[in-house]
Amino acid sequence: MMDEYRLHPSLVTHWRNGSLEPWPEAEAATETVWFPLPEEEGVRYWEGLNGELSSDGAITILGVPAYAYNLHLGDRVSVIPSDNGSLVATGITERGGNNTYRFYLRDGSNQNEWYPLAQEFATMGCLIDVLTPKFVALSCAPDTSWKVSERLMQLQHEEILEYETGQTVPN
Repeated sequence: MMDEYRLHPSLVTHWRNGSLEPWPEAEAATETVWFPLPEEEGVRYWEGLNGELSSDGAITILGVPAYAYNLHLGDRVSVIPSDNGSLVATGITERGGNNTYRFYLRDGSNQNEWYPLAQEFATMGCLIDVLTPKFVALSCAPDTSWKVSERLMQLQHEEILEYETGQTVPN
């Protein structure tokens, strides 16, 4: 079986001083933790997320999961070192309380359309992780999630984007 690694190309951002800026907690992350994703056609995919190692050995996730489900920014996970020394998640030890959304701009959408949408969601209080100009992951606190979800539904209805939540089973 072949492995493919999906490391996020940028840091999580937030809205500050009228623009998207790197989130200080993400900038301070010292570790990358790898999450195994479902195998597809003989390929095992892995998502690498920034994290901060705690004194108890757990890692707090400081990236927005773009591919892993039922995992959110702020969750604490247990890890073990792989044969090559990389940290691999073995389970969630504590929930951080955030919700994850991902949106994909539809074909034909303007490649630069992600920025005003990211700004809009950041001003609502979301943290933003841009994977590509067409693929963006959002992390939101529970008190703003309903508003974010409603806006994403509206944009999907307008055929600007397609979205999904990062949660497939109840917490």
